[in-house]
Amino acid sequence: MRRICFVLAVLLVLTAALASAGCGKSGKDSLVGTWEYTSSEYGINAVYVLKADGTGTYTLKVGEAESNYELKYETKDGHLLVTFVNDEIFTEEDVLDSEYTLKDKNTLVIKDTSGEEMTFIRK
Repeated sequence: MRRICFVLAVLLVLTAALASAGCGKSGKDSLVGTWEYTSSEYGINAVYVLKADGTGTYTLKVGEAESNYELKYETKDGHLLVTFVNDEIFTEEDVLDSEYTLKDKNTLVIKDTSGEEMTFIRK
C-alpha cells in the first residue's frame, strides 16, 4: 500500500511539474507569430512577423504605398524593443520602445510613446 501511495505521489509531482513548465512562456516566446493591425478609417494595414530567434519583419501599407522592414526585437518588463536593420530613417542604434499587453493569446495591444494604442490580432 505504501508503494502505491509513493508511486501516485511521484506521478502527481511529475504531472504538476510538466504542466507548470508549459505555462510560463517568456514575453518574447508569447509574441512569436504573425500579428496584424488594420484601420479601415485611415487605410492602414500593419503586420509584424516575430520569430523565436528575436528577428522578424514589419510591413506597413498605407493606401497603395507599402514599406517592408527587417527587424530585431526583444521584450523587457512589458516593453517591446524593436530595431529596424535595413531602414534609411532609423539606424541600428535607434530602438523603438513601446509598451505592450497581451489581452489574450491572440490579441496584442501596443502603445507607442505618444500613448496611441494599436490592437494587433494573431494570424
